[in-house]
Amino acid sequence: MGTRLSTDLGDARLMRLLKAEAQERDTSVKEVLVTALEAYFADRLETKALARLAESTFTEWDDPRDSEYDRL
Repeated sequence: MGTRLSTDLGDARLMRLLKAEAQERDTSVKEVLVTALEAYFADRLETKALARLAESTFTEWDDPRDSEYDRL
């Protein structure tokens, strides 16, 4: 099932970089974009997962008696 995306990058330099990367890798501009988007979203998902883990860790430090320090 194909999904089409059409956008104006608004920067001819980005298009030149995409084409140069595709040529260097001997692949298509589409494949360069797909690879870049997959890497971007994998990183974002990992970052969000780590943030959720950190939140649960810091909740044990959440003590109303520390409000004096929070104001400093």
